[in-house]
Amino acid sequence: MLVRFDDTKGRPQFINAVYVKAIHPKGPTQCMIEISGRSTKLKVNMTAENAADLLNSAMPNSLEAILAAEDQNTTDQTAATAAAAG
Repeated sequence: MLVRFDDTKGRPQFINAVYVKAIHPKGPTQCMIEISGRSTKLKVNMTAENAADLLNSAMPNSLEAILAAEDQNTTDQTAATAAAAG
């Protein structure tokens, strides 16, 4: 399930909760969300606790769904690498 976060400039960003690697608090009202496959972290105007609650509510109910998403991510990255190579 995709979760909407508005970055600190007010632009909407939609994130698949399964790909979030970490949430880093940045002061009392902001946090940085680290996402697998993305080179930069997403900075949002939300506490780390609120961001974690929102992401946790969007997580799949089963481990199989998480593993399937990870397998798809690996397949997508392999295909992109092959396409770029040639």
